[in-house]
Amino acid sequence: MKLLFASITLSLLVLGGESWGFSSEKKVQYASWDEVNVLAHGLLQLGHGLKEHVDKTKGQLKEITGKLVQHNVSLVELSRQAREVRESGEALKGRLQQLEDRDKQLYDVSQGLKGKVQEISTDRQMLDHRLQNLEAKIQLLEPSKRQNRSEKEDLLSIQTLMEIQSKRMDELLEKIKLQQYKLDKQNLQIKSLQNTIQNNRLETQTWRRMNLKKPVEDEAQSNSSMEDGQHVFPSDCHQIFLEGEKSSGIYSIQPSGAQPFEAYCEMTSDAGWTVIQRRTDGSVDFDQLWEAYTDGFGNLNGEFWLGLEKMHQISQQGEYLLHIDLQDWENNVQHMEAKFQLAGSNKAYALQLLGPVTGELENALGDFEQVPFSTRDRDQDKKSDFNCAKHLSGGWWFNSCGYSNLNGKYFLSVPKARHERKQGIFWKTWKGRYYPLKSTSIKICPLDVDLSV
Repeated sequence: MKLLFASITLSLLVLGGESWGFSSEKKVQYASWDEVNVLAHGLLQLGHGLKEHVDKTKGQLKEITGKLVQHNVSLVELSRQAREVRESGEALKGRLQQLEDRDKQLYDVSQGLKGKVQEISTDRQMLDHRLQNLEAKIQLLEPSKRQNRSEKEDLLSIQTLMEIQSKRMDELLEKIKLQQYKLDKQNLQIKSLQNTIQNNRLETQTWRRMNLKKPVEDEAQSNSSMEDGQHVFPSDCHQIFLEGEKSSGIYSIQPSGAQPFEAYCEMTSDAGWTVIQRRTDGSVDFDQLWEAYTDGFGNLNGEFWLGLEKMHQISQQGEYLLHIDLQDWENNVQHMEAKFQLAGSNKAYALQLLGPVTGELENALGDFEQVPFSTRDRDQDKKSDFNCAKHLSGGWWFNSCGYSNLNGKYFLSVPKARHERKQGIFWKTWKGRYYPLKSTSIKICPLDVDLSV
């Protein structure tokens, strides 16, 4: 490029010199065609050179621009990284402060542990000293070692005797409990006889008034029955309701083919219900044996269990409806009703629901299959390797232990221990397995009664 510029400059100087040399002669001269071609060729080469130089400069500028863009991106990335490093530094400062605080706490703890180790070391020295003293005493007592062995054997013998006595005491307590049940049963029978005597007077007058309304032949037959000493009571509480009695209370009933007995009748506007079970205050212990649940126990004016045999005698007279009322400790009440059937003693008084369950409560008495009644001395539940009644307390129609038990322990307050709560009165489909209910009531009446909702 430099050589090209030099040749062009030299040509221009030669041409200019020649023209300047003849200027004094004032003679006009023109450049030859070859000279013009040389000059044009030089200018053309100069133009090409300038173009190449411009193109090269553009490429260099573009390359520089690309590098600047890359540098800008790098600067942005470096700024971001610097910001992250700064934030990480702040976080590390905070973490360092936490570690310093933790180190201080550990130092304080270590100082405390050192003190405790010192105390333990002192105690160990004291124990070693006492052990040495005991070893010395043992050496002194070595001659009487045989006597000590004899005393140890005596202690073991005494312990065995105490265990035997404890077992006998438990058996005696069980017998006393059974005797107490029999006494309660006799007292209940005495009260029943007293109430029967009082009711007989009123019933005699009632029967006489009813007989006066009958034809003469019926009156003669009725008088003949009275003279023979025979008296037939209503078959259940609903029969008493149909005879005009509207007040709830204790009445004598006599199911077909059975002896008369007293029952609590709950009279509503539609029917008379025979109450089978009632729990209200925990005044009666429901952790009873098979015989008690068969015959019944408790106070008809308070808490009671009417008895499986009586319940069977009533329900076998026809189709009956089972009604259960439950109340929680917030005084919420829910109920369920279903047609049912109760087997006799030969089938362990198995309960079976026969119809659809109505009411707010979901069924917790088995899936429409026969469920035998079970007590702790008569394990008849459907869990072969487990005694539900003994584990949960009370007698009930246990299926697999965990669905319901309305004869469990009565708790005035909810126990903290879970194993105690599971022994309470519960209905799993309402309040769950570990919620002891406040009150329960089980009652029955004939299925053909028109009950208003």
